[in-house]
Amino acid sequence: MAQILVLSPYEPPADGIAKHTARLVEAWDAAGHDVLVIAPGRRGSSKETEAVGPRSNVVRILHQFPKRSVLNTAADFRPDVVFVQFAISTLNVNLWSVMNLCKQFAAARVPVVVAYHEPTREYDLLRFVSRQIYRRVARLTDVPIVFSATGRQALIESGLFKDAVQVHLGTIGVAKMSVDDIERVKSIYKIRKPLVLSLGFTSVDKGTDVLLEAAGEIATSRDGDVQFLIAGSPRRRRGAFRLMERRDVNYQRRLEGQAKTIARAEIAFGSYVDERDVPSLLFVAAVVALPYRRITQSAMANLALSSRSVIVCSDISGLRSDLGDAARYVVAGDSHALAEEIVRVLGDHRESVRMRDLSGKRAASNTYAIAAEEILSAGLAHRATDFLG
Repeated sequence: MAQILVLSPYEPPADGIAKHTARLVEAWDAAGHDVLVIAPGRRGSSKETEAVGPRSNVVRILHQFPKRSVLNTAADFRPDVVFVQFAISTLNVNLWSVMNLCKQFAAARVPVVVAYHEPTREYDLLRFVSRQIYRRVARLTDVPIVFSATGRQALIESGLFKDAVQVHLGTIGVAKMSVDDIERVKSIYKIRKPLVLSLGFTSVDKGTDVLLEAAGEIATSRDGDVQFLIAGSPRRRRGAFRLMERRDVNYQRRLEGQAKTIARAEIAFGSYVDERDVPSLLFVAAVVALPYRRITQSAMANLALSSRSVIVCSDISGLRSDLGDAARYVVAGDSHALAEEIVRVLGDHRESVRMRDLSGKRAASNTYAIAAEEILSAGLAHRATDFLG
């Protein structure tokens, strides 16, 4: 059994990477490995330690500049592998602390495995700054991990690595939900007609405006017998990353203004969806729409698989690598093609049943247990010269 040190945000709060880390830790714990997560602390709090499994603990002591107690806590654990969940916008000021910890273990020849979550988007948005940070992190990385073909290509094209280990993002398996869960969601969101759902943090990259462009055409084709729910809000950010938040807030306002101009379509906006209601809401939807313009990988796509959703999405590699044959694809940005595909699926009950079955099968075969084992195996078997450019 292995000792795994994890440097990452950890839930709460409800952040995508924090949730991803929690599911991986659960899988490692269940497999009999010892896990220590060093995570950012809550504001104004002192050191917090929490047992999250029989063999797993979270210590919330990560700070901008690590104190000796942080370095000692990590060293005393004596890890076989260090696993880092890396995204600049998520680690924020704690990035420097993470790099200092990685330096400590690199010097001790402990393999450092780094999961790169947003290489495409961060390179484009932050440009020179992000490239300098990526270079520094790359020098500390023994094994780079990505969760899609898009992410792998981005790292190779950056010139930082010759290759990267691609791991499927992982699902929770097929989500469990009761009749009461489903009826509660229908009541909360007043679902009376076939529902077309867009769910997740607001972002220009997710192309929700394309779905709204399609909404009028869909409503006309179905004679108004469709509801649209845009559920989500801009991700809250800190520091310099407030610029990204402001962009998403402005986009949300544009979406709400755009919806008012669409005749006949019944469109509702919702903000936060309670975590316990997400699987049921995804299942209740007649179609889950993912009209993304670009994406490295999508946690929402994997949640949709787990909920046995009927998925219509953009034909981009970041989604194809997650969804495979369990989705219907259209050209990104083509609102007419999106409308036609959604109408086609809404009108074909047999096809909807088939797609739900495919989603469930893909979720069952692509679990966090598999992802966790692939990540750990890559770390234990690493040879740095296989990856470094």
